[in-house]
Amino acid sequence: MAELKQIPDSSSGSQSNVYCTLNEDMRRLPSQKVSLSAGCMWCKRCWIPLMCGMLFVILLTTVSMSFKQQFSKLTEIENAVANLTASVVLLTSDQQDTIKQQFSKLTEVENAVANLTASFDLLTSDQQDTNDRLMEMFGNLKADLESRITNLTRWKPVLSCKAGWQLYLSSCYLFSSTALDWPKSRDFCRRYEALLLILGQDTRELNFIVNRVSKSQSHWIGLTDHTTGRWRWIDGSPYIMDSSQWEPGEPNNLDGEDCAEITKSGKLNDGMCSKSFRFICKAPAKEN
Repeated sequence: MAELKQIPDSSSGSQSNVYCTLNEDMRRLPSQKVSLSAGCMWCKRCWIPLMCGMLFVILLTTVSMSFKQQFSKLTEIENAVANLTASVVLLTSDQQDTIKQQFSKLTEVENAVANLTASFDLLTSDQQDTNDRLMEMFGNLKADLESRITNLTRWKPVLSCKAGWQLYLSSCYLFSSTALDWPKSRDFCRRYEALLLILGQDTRELNFIVNRVSKSQSHWIGLTDHTTGRWRWIDGSPYIMDSSQWEPGEPNNLDGEDCAEITKSGKLNDGMCSKSFRFICKAPAKEN
């Protein structure tokens, strides 16, 4: 019976070779041993190419798989680049649309500013024309007013009073030479279309009156508190109290003193209306 064994081969150096050996039964057959030895040598020569072929197939398979993987990655990269390119194109298109919109709005603003400037220029021109017309009208009115004032100052009305009355400013005054009580003095003035003296705000009038009565006795004037309890002028207008116009401590309404007199000192005093004093009538002057 035959069996395979590995025995050293001196012809090949340190490498081991495989030989076929036979057991005790086969040793007895020399011709058959030689045939088996030749077959083993053939197997030795075929084993190395076979292994190389297998390694080549394995290497080729590995390279093919790596190539497929690299090709797949390359395809993915190409798709990513294509998508990125499409995104860039879309973004560029959107930016162009945005720029166009902004440019359109800018154009609208420029047109609005131009229209506003034109309107302002037109308004300024119209306003200037209006100002010129107003200044011209103002100048004409001023000239007309100055002319009227000049004419008025040149023309002064001639005022006159009844016989026995004194003209001062624009009023006529009668300083009576007889003495009457306050009611009769009032009635006497009314008969001449006049009133008992009503003092105005012009201090020149008071000075005129004081100069006429300073050397005589007191005179009744048209001031009383008999009707309402408050001092009023004879025409019903209220009297604004001014203590500087009265004698010290007056008016005191002592024993029913309800009528005002002007004393020779030029101050006012309240007296009993039944007393008899001279009086002063006042009437507007007449133009001739």
